[in-house]
Amino acid sequence: MPWDGAHMSRDLLLDREWLVSNGLGGYASGTVSGAVTRRYHGLLIAALPAPLGRVVMWSHVSEFLRFSDDDVVSLVAEERAGGQLDLESADYLTEFRLEDGLPVWTYCVRDIVVEKRVLLPHLQNTVHISYQVISGRKLPRLELRPAFHFRHHEASVNIDLGAPYKLTAVDGRYEIVAPRRKLPPLRMRLDGCQSAFTIAPSKISEVVYRIEQQRGYTYQGELWSPGFFQADLTEQNTATLVGSTEPWDIIDVLGPEDVLDAERERRARLLQDAIPKARQDFPAELVFAADQFVITPAGRVEEAARAHAAGDEVRTVIAGYHWFTDWGRDTMISLEGLTLITGRCLEAGYILRTFARYVRDGLIPISHGRCHTLVLSRSQPLSRTHERSKHIGVASAVLDRHYGAPFAWHKV
Repeated sequence: MPWDGAHMSRDLLLDREWLVSNGLGGYASGTVSGAVTRRYHGLLIAALPAPLGRVVMWSHVSEFLRFSDDDVVSLVAEERAGGQLDLESADYLTEFRLEDGLPVWTYCVRDIVVEKRVLLPHLQNTVHISYQVISGRKLPRLELRPAFHFRHHEASVNIDLGAPYKLTAVDGRYEIVAPRRKLPPLRMRLDGCQSAFTIAPSKISEVVYRIEQQRGYTYQGELWSPGFFQADLTEQNTATLVGSTEPWDIIDVLGPEDVLDAERERRARLLQDAIPKARQDFPAELVFAADQFVITPAGRVEEAARAHAAGDEVRTVIAGYHWFTDWGRDTMISLEGLTLITGRCLEAGYILRTFARYVRDGLIPISHGRCHTLVLSRSQPLSRTHERSKHIGVASAVLDRHYGAPFAWHKV
């Protein structure tokens, strides 16, 4: 999406949204502008074990390029009460695009071209926000001020921030803790260049979430920031701000470049496994989009333990972002497109067996832990799985197990 701020409406930047998921049910999401407009927007919505669920762990980051003490360019995007809409990022944005399904922003500030990327390592509650100078002579200092409001992603944006957040810092590692809530700390660091952190706590009040306002919900809330990171940008290095609820030993395994390479490799395999017609152009984008919905649910520890004991895996399908979880009806409707067309037959089997554990009288649940209302028998997803899957015994085994006799296949 090329952007020309002189001739295009800034509403477009507020209306267009992006989303990146982590394969656990967690995600990062926001508007192209960078402003948050939904309660669900944030740079890290972590999928945590039950009963916590999906939690907004990192809400926003304000970005600045400092050329000298009194020469600072703001890329801030936020809306405050009283009609105060600051989209300074729009003055410098030249392009927003998806690269292998991942969002990339290009900013041109004077003679400097900077690219920003957002990436969630697969199966981790971690986000990498990277900044790279593509070209330019006088390179600025990058300043990043993260802001937080730890809350469930469905919770109202005006719930109290609670007791003061606690910041600890050891050898370039930073942890943010909300003491009144039983949440893991958010662990942060700035990788790829010499950096510093300045402690300057502040509250950002009266933040407006315009989509919540349009939907008739509470739409003003507060964010808290502990201070800001600083790093001198160079053409040789990429500055990456990492935020995670994972332990440090997990965060430290791969550096940002290794994480990006691994994700590109994973996405290349997604295309390789898909049917030939889906490997290029717009169909390839649909393959990447389908990947967002097939997840290993992070919060179901007992269910995973039972599956692992049987030599199996738990997989399910998110019915829709941002607020849906997995629904049996939606899973069966979408199973062919999400897993069979994309060559994920093994995972189709995992999904069918995950739902088969909850079959009652030929019915599967609408959603996890809810009433059983959808008929499983002779469904098209099972039939198509039987036809397409290399593991052709998957669907038969599911039905034979729950109906007590060999199942006769027919086309629907």
